Amino acid sequence: MMHYGPHPDQHLQFFEPENVMAKGAVMIIHGGYWREKYTAQLGVPLAQDLANRGIPSYNLEYRRGTGSAAAMLADARLALGLIKEDGPITLIGHSAGAQLACVLAANDSRVSQVISQAGLLDIEYARRLALSDGAVDLLLDGAQPAAYNPVELWPMAARVIIFHGRDDEDVPVKIARLAAQRAAALGQDYRFALFAGDHYTWIDPHSSQWAACVGALTPLHY
Repeated sequence: MMHYGPHPDQHLQFFEPENVMAKGAVMIIHGGYWREKYTAQLGVPLAQDLANRGIPSYNLEYRRGTGSAAAMLADARLALGLIKEDGPITLIGHSAGAQLACVLAANDSRVSQVISQAGLLDIEYARRLALSDGAVDLLLDGAQPAAYNPVELWPMAARVIIFHGRDDEDVPVKIARLAAQRAAALGQDYRFALFAGDHYTWIDPHSSQWAACVGALTPLHY
């Protein structure tokens, strides 16, 4: 485990393959509506699975909680600087982790690709829906949303892959549809696909949804 700051949540786990089979690296960013009770433990099975496939993999923990939008971005940028591999970097973000992944990609040119798993890609729309008991308002705590809203940061150089489950009750599929429409209108390089399954099938390394995420790594990393 590598620490990139003094706070207990400022750490990055590295999962090193026994035999490296891929170029570059992947960083997993967990979700949980930016609340502190949801931790990087959610990303461990995914990072381990990627390492087993020969992909150097990192699992990010970061500061969360009320008013943490700027701190999360600062943390993610510091952690990204610890990735030692040359070559493309893909960020895989689940739910709120996809929001942070996109904001990081817009602010750091090292990121080649973002895979959004049931992502909160439009936090203004999520705020209007008052998702997860007003989680967006807690995240921002008075900060202006534009700097932290993925759809407001497009187009960016990194490609965005928007994956979402049709049966998602935590992040409505309409958010993914609207994000894809926005990407098309702005000329953002993107891919959009819907799958069977709910909000959590994406973080099951045995699921077909996760297999789709692994497949999306092939053009860049193999």
